[in-house]
Amino acid sequence: MRVLVYESSKDRAKLIQDLLVSYRYQVFVDFQNKASLKQIQEIKPSLIILNANQKENVEFLENLKRNSRLSKIPVIVISNLNTQGVLEKISNFPHVDYLVEPFKIKNFRHIVERWVTFRSLYVN
Repeated sequence: MRVLVYESSKDRAKLIQDLLVSYRYQVFVDFQNKASLKQIQEIKPSLIILNANQKENVEFLENLKRNSRLSKIPVIVISNLNTQGVLEKISNFPHVDYLVEPFKIKNFRHIVERWVTFRSLYVN
């Protein structure tokens, strides 16, 4: 399974990448924080992990979920912002989960496995 990670912090991206590789996922990391629909179409991930601390990434999530071909890809949004505005905005989208930093590794693994299983069972 392929997982695409958009994370601006190289340390946090390395941690996420190491965790996902240990779970036997193929991981693609974008440090440039230039989330694009074209990149998603090329990689064809089963899951996207998105840092929502940048406003552009929340806007990107909105565009992704409006795209009929890509909207069913599950997205885990990670943020240290526990604001109602962000939570309300992303809670309206299907196939999106939210983790507030700092998070427990076992919770992260559970959410990743749940969405990857969902994707493999229910989404074509």
